[in-house]
Amino acid sequence: MTGVDTRKLRLAAWAIILCGFFSLSALVAPAPVAAQVLDHIEIVETPTAAEIHIVFNARALYLRHTPSQQGDLIRLFLDFPDLDRSFRFPRELASSPPSDLVPKFTVTFPDQGTNGLSIRFAKPVQFRVSQRDIRSSSRIVISVKLERPALPPPLPHEIEAPPATPPDATGPKLSFEVPPFSPGMNVETYAEDLMKLGRKALNVGENEKALQIFNALLNLPPNKQSQAAQEWVGVARQRSKEYEKAKTEYELYLKLYPEGEDAVRVRQRLASLQESISQLAQAKTGRSTKKKIDEMRFYGSVYTYYYGGYSQTETTDKVANTTTNRSSHDQSLSQTAFDVTGRYRKDEYDNKLVMRGTQSYDLLATSDTRRNISRLRALYYEHASQDSYFIRVGRQPGNTGGVLDFRFDGAWVRYVAVPQFFNVNLIAGQPRQFSLTSNFVPDDPRNFRADLKRYFYGVNVDIGPIGQAWNSNLYFINQMVNGIVDRRAVGTELRYAANGKNAFGLIDYDVSYNVLNVAMLNGTWVTEGTTYTLLVDHRRTPYLQTSNALFGTPNATLQTINSTNESLLREQAKAVTATSDLFLIGALHTVSTDWQLGGDFRYNKISGTGQTNCLIILPGTTTLFINPNAQTDAACSLQAQPGSGSILTYSAQVIGAKFPFENTTFVANASYITSPAYRAQSLTINSLARFGPQLQIDGFVLLYHQKDSFNVDLYRATPTIRMNYRFFDDWTFEASGGYEKTLTDSSTFKDSTARQFFFFGLRRDFS
Repeated sequence: MTGVDTRKLRLAAWAIILCGFFSLSALVAPAPVAAQVLDHIEIVETPTAAEIHIVFNARALYLRHTPSQQGDLIRLFLDFPDLDRSFRFPRELASSPPSDLVPKFTVTFPDQGTNGLSIRFAKPVQFRVSQRDIRSSSRIVISVKLERPALPPPLPHEIEAPPATPPDATGPKLSFEVPPFSPGMNVETYAEDLMKLGRKALNVGENEKALQIFNALLNLPPNKQSQAAQEWVGVARQRSKEYEKAKTEYELYLKLYPEGEDAVRVRQRLASLQESISQLAQAKTGRSTKKKIDEMRFYGSVYTYYYGGYSQTETTDKVANTTTNRSSHDQSLSQTAFDVTGRYRKDEYDNKLVMRGTQSYDLLATSDTRRNISRLRALYYEHASQDSYFIRVGRQPGNTGGVLDFRFDGAWVRYVAVPQFFNVNLIAGQPRQFSLTSNFVPDDPRNFRADLKRYFYGVNVDIGPIGQAWNSNLYFINQMVNGIVDRRAVGTELRYAANGKNAFGLIDYDVSYNVLNVAMLNGTWVTEGTTYTLLVDHRRTPYLQTSNALFGTPNATLQTINSTNESLLREQAKAVTATSDLFLIGALHTVSTDWQLGGDFRYNKISGTGQTNCLIILPGTTTLFINPNAQTDAACSLQAQPGSGSILTYSAQVIGAKFPFENTTFVANASYITSPAYRAQSLTINSLARFGPQLQIDGFVLLYHQKDSFNVDLYRATPTIRMNYRFFDDWTFEASGGYEKTLTDSSTFKDSTARQFFFFGLRRDFS
């Protein structure tokens, strides 16, 4: 086939793919919502493994995962206790940072139908999952077996082992003299002969001869053997114990040939050699030496997506026997985002500059405020010294040490008092809180409540590991708003990880209100073939803060919150803040190599809010008063709200690999829900298939039925499909969409709604 024919074929294939996905106009993505949950990814090397740290903007609890310990696709099932569990998270992707330790991978959050995530590697890996990192409860740690040995071997694995006995003296004696190059000889043939001769010399221990041969090869005009010869001259130096010269040869190789699998192998050899040099120096001096590092990396991603949606509704009034129809174009939005990291490491010092932001343009918005929304999600600088200190300043995620907000503008300083055991952290800043009014644009900086002069400061300490399994964090935090206490709390986070057991506990107590904000225990126990899960969670929702009073105070301004009104506001805050209780217990059992069966029981209850003091501000004053008409004046604000009652959920889950065909992960979940207000049944089926290293298709179906206490039936069916195709190694095309059919039927009316929704876009990862 000619080059022209091949090009035409590729263009035709792309046309078919694009037309196919655009014509489906029924393919996944609910409307993008404001809060991004996935923050960033780190790769940390340990003596035995490479740890992948997936860091979230909110506290994340690990429940279970599949497969158990080996594969190229890992699916994690998570819970986010600080977030609304009914919340539908936006689509997020992240690529692995540059690393020679593990194969490249991509992270997708959330999976369809769950709040979990998927990690897809370029090739299968051995791994284990835990949540034991001392620094934060908002990260999941995946330990992947190193592609190279943890300790450097005496020789690279490509070198054949020397013979057990010397060559037979009576046999033909091998000559390792460099043959002359005669005019007219083919350079490529001559170079190939030299390469074979040099490898033989290394094989029998003639390192000096091998070095002469490889140098002679490198002195030839550039040829097919030049690249390999540059590597093997380093090997010859290393076998001759000329370690510094070998290091120079490997470094020259990487300057000349920085890309490809061979470069990865040479980087591994260089790292091993540097470790050997360090060990030798330590053996001679009796003192440890710092690992020599001098590298700069720039990596990240940028993407742009378009989201669309259409709805059609038919409503029948059974009493009047009339039918009305409505159609709407309910979503048309473009979104562009960037995530850029610059990192410079010099010996024990590590510097990092991070920038993340999004820009959304809503083509259906009726006002400029809502039409074009730009969000700077992160802009911070980090500087760290190994086993000494850490500093981060700027807009950064806030999810540890008692900080409640997704992000804040401020500083975080850590002092390592006792390496690998005791850290002292100081943190201070301004939360990036946004408008509490009913018509605000979520997460839009232009709706930031500038009138709420919030700031916080706190101190916390990291302790551990103790006994190689326990570690903890103790914290104090004080948050002020317009000169009065908003929140003042002490708390502790306790973690345990050992022998397949992972546990996390949290207590947060507000010493200003004398109220327990959170008491939580999460644990998993992985035995041979079975994973057990436990979650017990009691909390104020949201966390009790004086500013919660603004939920029930109309037209609140800067003057609303002051010392004169403090006692009234605190009573209001307690009245409008509910309490949530959750209990979950479950198990997942491996019944065969490819199949897992599990189930769980969930109890959930949210209290009502009490009788609120409906506050008003008299004209011409800055003082709050209790509205005497609070019972009847709906305009004044929130009224008392009933609680949810006890909600019980019984679920069964099936997870299969290689079903219905190879390279497919299958998840089915059936649930029965009972509460004072309704009864419901749901069935979700998800199948994620990989077609080679480039194409992934994710299909999902939701079937749901609910009957409430007024005998109103609700039926919903939502089939969706999503695909992503990676090309040119760093480009990804994504398309997704679905169809949602909802039927509501009662004795007086019948409502039928059909909605089609879709998105498509491009993503570029760079490093």
